[in-house]
Amino acid sequence: MANIRKIEPIIPRLKEKKKVAAYARVSMQTELLHHSLSAQVSHYSALIQGNPEWEYVGVYADEGITGTATKNRDNFNRLMKDCDAGKIDLVLVKSVSRFARDTVDTLNATRHLKNLGIDIYFERENIHSVSKEGELLLTLLAGFAQAESRSISENVKWGIRKRFKQGIPNGIKAPYGYRWNGDGFSIIPEQGKVVKEIYKRYLAGEPAYSIAKNLAGRGINGQSGSPISDTTVKNILSSVSYTGTMILQKNFFTEGHKRRRNMGELPMYAVEEMFEPLVSEDNFEKAQQIMKDRAESMPNKRPKLTAFSGIVRCGNCGCSISRRTGQNGKKWICNTKERKSKAVCDLRTIYESELEDAAATALESDSFDADVVKSKVELITIDNAYVIFRLKNGTTKKILRTYKKGFSGFSSKLFCGHCGRMLEADTWNMGPAGKKTKYKVWICRNCSAQREFDSMFRKAAQELFHEKQCEGLFAQNIEKAINYDDRIDFCYKEGKVISWRKE
Repeated sequence: MANIRKIEPIIPRLKEKKKVAAYARVSMQTELLHHSLSAQVSHYSALIQGNPEWEYVGVYADEGITGTATKNRDNFNRLMKDCDAGKIDLVLVKSVSRFARDTVDTLNATRHLKNLGIDIYFERENIHSVSKEGELLLTLLAGFAQAESRSISENVKWGIRKRFKQGIPNGIKAPYGYRWNGDGFSIIPEQGKVVKEIYKRYLAGEPAYSIAKNLAGRGINGQSGSPISDTTVKNILSSVSYTGTMILQKNFFTEGHKRRRNMGELPMYAVEEMFEPLVSEDNFEKAQQIMKDRAESMPNKRPKLTAFSGIVRCGNCGCSISRRTGQNGKKWICNTKERKSKAVCDLRTIYESELEDAAATALESDSFDADVVKSKVELITIDNAYVIFRLKNGTTKKILRTYKKGFSGFSSKLFCGHCGRMLEADTWNMGPAGKKTKYKVWICRNCSAQREFDSMFRKAAQELFHEKQCEGLFAQNIEKAINYDDRIDFCYKEGKVISWRKE
């Protein structure tokens, strides 16, 4: 009998696609160059997606950033991280100068990627970084690009300083209260009134903080569109522009492309009658003297620094958080909330004792140690739910907020389901005479709705978030909770509503 065996079909293996990305950059934020960057992004997106052997990863683009330093280029650094993670096999770049204009940065980056087996193709020069002659050519071209960059920079600086000597400003950015009308600066009537009001009130003895709070409360915004802060008020009070004089070269850029205030390193030029004055020179000088006198009279010009000083940030608005002394001890308050009200930032105050306990937990210590915090913690971010520690070793620790006695995550978020009034915290004594027990309750002062135990809201929140320490999660995620006789409606900030039925 014949022997029959089955021959399985051979399925050809599909060739693995090469993961390709592109990098694009322009160094100045102008409309023309913005179009140039958009053209680069469109070109490489179409080029990569049009090649059937390539898998499109993306185009990494930096706009308005110099090529002489890579550390400030966010998307360049993101590209390098994705290369390290194995997400990219090939990088396309228009030219060596678009990649970097510092020879050392260029070679370090190309060598690093070459060690990872990642090729960089420079389109204009037709160079592959992984080729034998690639590194030699890149060294030469990167050197030329660096020299060219320095030459351009010096020429630009020379041109700017020449214009300064002639009384011509570098750009037409107007201070608050003015606009550029094509020929010069003119007053914006509404803002001009605000500037005059600020000087009048300050010369009358009112502090900058109080002026800013009043203006912000009236809905008056600064140049950025955000409510006027005390910093804005102080800047207006300190600016000689409002007397009609413009100071040129108040700031300059260092060799490392960092903006620095000119403290006498370079000459400055005073151009008179550049602006229509909003303030007399006499009143301006009076304001300067008041600021000087108040600064010299400050009793705590050198405040005692703590382990948390300078490293605590608000997770809601990103602003710094400052230390304050209250009746119940030291506490940390968001500067935005303090200056502009909780309508702008609703971060709940955190007591220093809670912050210390969170630090001890994050650092796995039995108790708080200030020296350990200083040596190990890089940044602390606080929102209503968590205290997040970014450590110097690159790791992150997330600790739930506990809310110390006397400060509740439920405050200002509980409402009466009958009349809509905000509920207020109170105590209720229950039990026989001489043996009464105090209970925390929430009551409506507007109608006859029955009081509700704090424990009821706590139980509901615990079940809602599946977490015993629930106050922080409640404060961070819930817009308001409406209390009815049979249920509590939890209204989330993103819009959804969840009802919790009472037993």
